[in-house]
Amino acid sequence: MTTPLDPLSALAQYDTSLLSDALDELGILGVLPGIEARRIGQGLVVGRALPVRLQPKSNDPSAYRFGGGVGKPLEQVLQTMRDGDVVVMDLGGSNRAAAWGGLASRIAQRRGVRGTIMWGACRDVEEIRAIGYPVWSVATCPRRSRNEFTFGGINVPITISGVTIEPGDYIAADDSGVLSIPRAAVERVLELAATIDAQERSLEAQICNGTLSSWDAV
Repeated sequence: MTTPLDPLSALAQYDTSLLSDALDELGILGVLPGIEARRIGQGLVVGRALPVRLQPKSNDPSAYRFGGGVGKPLEQVLQTMRDGDVVVMDLGGSNRAAAWGGLASRIAQRRGVRGTIMWGACRDVEEIRAIGYPVWSVATCPRRSRNEFTFGGINVPITISGVTIEPGDYIAADDSGVLSIPRAAVERVLELAATIDAQERSLEAQICNGTLSSWDAV
């Protein structure tokens, strides 16, 4: 008897476009628009959401740390993240300062974190690409964030472009984009994804052999 796949392994069988189609069939808004992969060809990443919120606040002494390294708000994230997580950081879509960079990527990679999604900017793009750590962001910016943002919350719900992401929801991201799948809907999403995948494979075969007569025949 075949052992059922866990949700992460099952979701990893499908790209974000197909998973988005399944979400659309359920009327669930899951795509996070305007967030792009920082390394072309980094492939599909699937993991559990670790939502983080940073708040705009200029020159907060509790966020400041001299020089390079990581700012104090980010340090709390690095201490919390674990194997299988996808860090999803809400900076309100800001492009004026970066809250994630090369050092954070190296630490996350060693911890088994699957990737980082920034509703904001990242930096150290060359280093991130060199080590092969997957990052998606709204923008890139070399400026550090500790003088512009302070810690808001971790493992709390965040909302990005109308999509609410709860701790432990499922994140899928590839070159086409990023989406969030609510835990309560994942089984139904997987059922629909399997059906849509079979339909598309049938259509592709018909297109390749010249037998397609109707888009509704499968």
